[in-house]
Amino acid sequence: MTSVLETAILGESVADDSPKAFRDGSGRSDRLSSSLLTQSVAGGYTVPAHRVREFARLSARHGWDARAALAAAGITPTSLNQPCPDVTLEKAVAVLRHLWLDTVDEFLGLGPRPVCRHTLRVLALAVCSAPTLRDALDRAEQFMPVFPGIPLISVSIAASETTVSVGLHDFDGANSLVVDSMLAVAHRAMNWATRRRLQLLRVTVPYQRPFGEIDHDILFGAPVRFGASGASLTFANSDLTLPLVRRQEEIEEFLADVPTVLVSEIDFYTTHTQRVRGIILRCLGERACTADEIAACFGISRQTLRRRLREEGTSVTAIRDDVLRTAALESLSQGGETVAALAARLGFSEPSAFTRAFRRWTGASPTDFQRGQPSKVSYLYLPLARRREG
Repeated sequence: MTSVLETAILGESVADDSPKAFRDGSGRSDRLSSSLLTQSVAGGYTVPAHRVREFARLSARHGWDARAALAAAGITPTSLNQPCPDVTLEKAVAVLRHLWLDTVDEFLGLGPRPVCRHTLRVLALAVCSAPTLRDALDRAEQFMPVFPGIPLISVSIAASETTVSVGLHDFDGANSLVVDSMLAVAHRAMNWATRRRLQLLRVTVPYQRPFGEIDHDILFGAPVRFGASGASLTFANSDLTLPLVRRQEEIEEFLADVPTVLVSEIDFYTTHTQRVRGIILRCLGERACTADEIAACFGISRQTLRRRLREEGTSVTAIRDDVLRTAALESLSQGGETVAALAARLGFSEPSAFTRAFRRWTGASPTDFQRGQPSKVSYLYLPLARRREG
């Protein structure tokens, strides 16, 4: 049996993005339980099938030596006979490192022109000498146009939040792997420079939601808006005052192995709260995951899961409410979906049940929110945890 990865990488046709289970609904329960177990194993996650397909397309388009890259990571294509192969995070880093060295291009040849070695070194030394994150972003926005082939950023500071937009017009903006990689690089670089976890409020990407399992909650730890006008990261203005704390020798070590350092920041999102949230997000629109099923994904009892979440100040119910509330607010803010359709998508038995839950979360009805009553809107957008603190 030929795997998706083997078929794609070794030069045959790339499979359609929508697997049979997604097109006709077959295998729903088995696919759900297997995907939850796969993406919740200790020590990392499994790269979803759509990432494999995107990698295959990029390899063909840019002439990468995919066989050598897979071999460098210890991946044997003939042994991968599952629709979503067990490509661990460590192996993905090894593939990326090989391509980074083999292409002799800081951006793997993905940009409009080659970016020679040491380009990022010059930029990093100029930016990382800034006193705060805000100063560093200002410098990056100013200096990056000097280096052809590098995606440009623009920084927009609003009343309470900052958005960093990454310009990918000259890149393959339709390829989710390219877009997510560029956003992840920007996010991980800020995390690394400040030695702090920069908690994102939201992420926007210009492509539509991929079919099948996705891993955006693990990559970014924040809600992702698909089909947006551009690629961006949004975080609280308070993070702009974070100091940059890396010394020059640390910068040199960072530049010596960029793939490993950047991807290692994914460990920021391995708390039980984040992992439970990710599972609930992946179940959204299909069926509610019980606490027993979530605990089974971690290989622990329901009581142990409850205790560990309590130590983190939350519970399965609170996390589920937060996920549903965030999805509801996003849909109602964008419009285009009726309350009845939204209630059904979020798994409520009827619209009235959703209305009761929404009123419990926010103090207002979905209709009131859609009408944009000013006395309620600002309060509605506060995260549940922050509202409880108030």
